[in-house]
Amino acid sequence: MSTHDRFRLFAAALTMPAALLADAQCRLSGLVTDTDGRPIDAAAVTVENAADSSVVWLGITAADGRFEAVAQGRVRVYVSCIGFAPHVSEPFVAERDTVLPPVRLAIAGQRLDDVTVVGERQTQEVEVARGKMTWRPHGSALAYGTSALEMLKRLPGVSVDGNSRISLGGETGVEVTIDGKRSYVQGEELAQLLRSIPSSSIEAVEVMRTPSAAHDAEGSGGVINIVTGKHRRDGAYVSLNNGLSCWENLRQNTELAFSYSGRRLSIGGNYNHAFGHYAMDYGMRRSQGGKDYYSPTSDTDKRKTMAGNVDLDFRINDIHSLSARVEVNTLTGPGRTETVTEVRNASDNRLESTLTASNDYYMQRANRYGGNLHWEASPGEGMNYAADINYARFDGGSGNLQPNKSVAPDGTVLSDETYHSVNSRDIHIIAAAYDQSHHLLGGELKSGLKWSWIDARNRYRFGNAVSGGMVADAGRSSDFDYVERIGAAYLLYARRLSDAWDIEVGLRGEITLSDAKLHTLDGAGDEGLSRHYFDLFPTASINYNKGGHSLSLNYSNRLDRPAYQDLNPFEYLLDELSYWQGNPFLMPQKTHKAALTYQYGKFAATASYSFTRDVKTQIADTLSTDKVVMTPRNIGKRQMAALSLFYASKVANWWEVSVNLTGSYARNDIAFDEARHFSRDGFAGIVSVQNSLRLPWRIMMEVNGSYTTRRLGEANDTFEPTGYVDVSLSRSFADKRWTVGLAVTDIFWTSRWDNTSGFDGFKLYNWGKGESRQIKLNVTCRLGIEKRKSRSIDFNEIDRL
Repeated sequence: MSTHDRFRLFAAALTMPAALLADAQCRLSGLVTDTDGRPIDAAAVTVENAADSSVVWLGITAADGRFEAVAQGRVRVYVSCIGFAPHVSEPFVAERDTVLPPVRLAIAGQRLDDVTVVGERQTQEVEVARGKMTWRPHGSALAYGTSALEMLKRLPGVSVDGNSRISLGGETGVEVTIDGKRSYVQGEELAQLLRSIPSSSIEAVEVMRTPSAAHDAEGSGGVINIVTGKHRRDGAYVSLNNGLSCWENLRQNTELAFSYSGRRLSIGGNYNHAFGHYAMDYGMRRSQGGKDYYSPTSDTDKRKTMAGNVDLDFRINDIHSLSARVEVNTLTGPGRTETVTEVRNASDNRLESTLTASNDYYMQRANRYGGNLHWEASPGEGMNYAADINYARFDGGSGNLQPNKSVAPDGTVLSDETYHSVNSRDIHIIAAAYDQSHHLLGGELKSGLKWSWIDARNRYRFGNAVSGGMVADAGRSSDFDYVERIGAAYLLYARRLSDAWDIEVGLRGEITLSDAKLHTLDGAGDEGLSRHYFDLFPTASINYNKGGHSLSLNYSNRLDRPAYQDLNPFEYLLDELSYWQGNPFLMPQKTHKAALTYQYGKFAATASYSFTRDVKTQIADTLSTDKVVMTPRNIGKRQMAALSLFYASKVANWWEVSVNLTGSYARNDIAFDEARHFSRDGFAGIVSVQNSLRLPWRIMMEVNGSYTTRRLGEANDTFEPTGYVDVSLSRSFADKRWTVGLAVTDIFWTSRWDNTSGFDGFKLYNWGKGESRQIKLNVTCRLGIEKRKSRSIDFNEIDRL
């Protein structure tokens, strides 16, 4: 804190008694955070008379970064905190109770011989506030060398199954956004995108079970927002991480982040890659048509990821700012699966035949190219305008050779075919949005418009392999084109009712126009489907906060549109007896959800209830007497009630722990067709624990674990228990410029995706696990160079922190 800052606080203390005698005061409430949105505790807040700078009110922020002041007349707000650049608002008239716009304090420059060592906090952190959970990995050694998808698997209350479906507290239909923006892809495309985002670029992960109307209506299970850090520092900043990990395969990862920030212009970027193979073992055992099928599969993914982005931020003046981003994510390389299916007579277990099949993915690609342009203006207190336009292109595809050979027990070849398939996906996405906010009737009114356009072109060719290519099967080779346009508008109003109560109500309207066209090469399967529908999505929140106790009641209405990949009716073969196929007649599923959250200190409890109709999920069904097909369907309705408890504690000066417990009850009322109805219910639980320990010799140790009990799926399936335990050690050197981390993930190799399902005449058991057990070594170097000489900071104050 500068000498000038100390003098202002001293003068404020002397004049406080006079300020307290003023009458007819208005309440001014606000929030102080850092540039990443983290609340700042004990920041000094001064309300000054705009005419003579006399102090009207003085106080400090609470643990959640909030403050409440009293004032009257034309004033301005001055906020300061050790280690941050001070903030001074524009003068405004305090004539009624007002919620001030959030104040974001920038980190002050720290200069030492023109070199700044950028220190990173060495412990992970979980916070729960107003119904939203925020996880910040900070310098977690467990986060080094992993992707965003792997990080989500370790988020409290979040699970990712073998098909890369993400669930939150047992609920699927989770929308994943990046820096608040939709990716507009789901399923495997989303998983591939998340695999290309390095953990080193992630500043925080936000989990919202009941988002407001300002968010897109997509995501009935909630929204997970990945916040990428731009590592902005005054001057130049560079961070480099290199690592190795191994178990069955050796992998190498590199992440590079850089930035330069001047007075008005900031530029930064990231580059990362991950090279190496990843192994998975999975399979199925099923009983069907009087026979038993046992099909274990060995899968080796040989794809490599490379990604990079460049960010540009330009502050035009004190009101207007402009930012731009260009990014490229690539996932390319081969892969191979090996499946051996034993077919036995169910009555006497006699072996009838053995089917050997492999998938040789000689070509695979999933590339994403994108750009973003963002403008923002703040012409006055409580006034904010923002416009945003995004473009992205997904270029994906694969080529697969699949030999299938069936042999009798005596060695007689029953069939021997080699199939060849080639598919391509070309997706263009454009989204534009405009948002604004104003003070209105003592509260804040937000409104906005959004329009998005998705054009997906899919080509699939399937046939028998011949020398140099294939003989296409015209009935099973097709083109599928899908266009989706979504227009949206919302209103959101928030107002403080008293010193303890505030409310927020919102309404969002979205119109969806979609057109799908299927064309088979023989023309016999041509069909088209157009859907146009409009929906309203109300949201509401009422909050109480006083004496450290807070209570939030939230309601939202949300939906999940079918992913275009699920609408695509192409067939994908694991072998001749197992298929995956899309469903062009899928409908959106819609969910009503309410949640009540209580918080006191580091304890939080959330009770929630959701009701979903037109549940869409993937089911396993029979195809003729000896084949099984996995396909997405709308199957009925689902209800879920859940209670989640969170507690964080500093057990000792060297030990911090956080615990998340979630218990849920689910009920499914579903039907595959008129003859197959199911009514099932069940309880489930999730336990997640995160420990951070400061050991001797400045070693940081993390021990994290999670366990999920047996639980009911969305259809007639039941998932078996799963979990993991991770351990890491890390130490920083040379004033935190260097950090070395050693970690072992999923020590007991218990992270699995086993499940059972079935109906009369059909029983299915699926199992699987990946190479989640890893030994990882990472070395990180961080450097910063402060070029601007005009800013300095008192190092005696810094040393006190």
